[in-house]
Amino acid sequence: MNRRRFVALGTVVGAGCVAGTRLLAEPKPANEFHSGPASTRLPVLVRSGSTRRPDGTNGPPTIPQQTVVRSFDSEGRLAVFVVPVGKHQAFHGAPLHVHHEQDEFLYALEGEFVAEVGGQRFRLKPGDSLLMPMKVPHRWSTAEAPYCGMLHLYTPAGLMDVSWDPSPDDDKPETPEQRKADFEKLGLTLLGPPLTREEIMQTV
Repeated sequence: MNRRRFVALGTVVGAGCVAGTRLLAEPKPANEFHSGPASTRLPVLVRSGSTRRPDGTNGPPTIPQQTVVRSFDSEGRLAVFVVPVGKHQAFHGAPLHVHHEQDEFLYALEGEFVAEVGGQRFRLKPGDSLLMPMKVPHRWSTAEAPYCGMLHLYTPAGLMDVSWDPSPDDDKPETPEQRKADFEKLGLTLLGPPLTREEIMQTV
């Protein structure tokens, strides 16, 4: 989607690692997938430390987030990502936005995250989960502790698995209008900034 970042999760080694949001390919809309007999679907195994690539192969991730289920793996029904447990940039997350066709789900594996859904804020600790329904504005962020990890999914997948793929354009400057247009390409509307450090610290 965009040459910027949808969510940036930095590593201890410096340069903020990112979920780039540029369309790399045009996956089929969910209604264009045709379910066949169960035997035509194959299991998808992604080993620890690997990510699922846009071409359907698995390999080492180039960003600290791993894609483990892509839209083409589930006939458009599901996209799943893992922010592996480790050191990430504190106070860093997604801007306020709304999905028009996807529910978004978070499960905290380690550390803490703060999410805001429909104006209500939640602090997520290990084992906590949160459904952020479609058509409800939301945003989420890592909290103050940099050591964290999360399971993150969208259903139906829409174009969300494409949005997280890194792109050579990720670091190019972008106007607010361009960024908003990039969100629209994925079926999202950008509504505002990410949670601030103060908002995160005040959420208990």
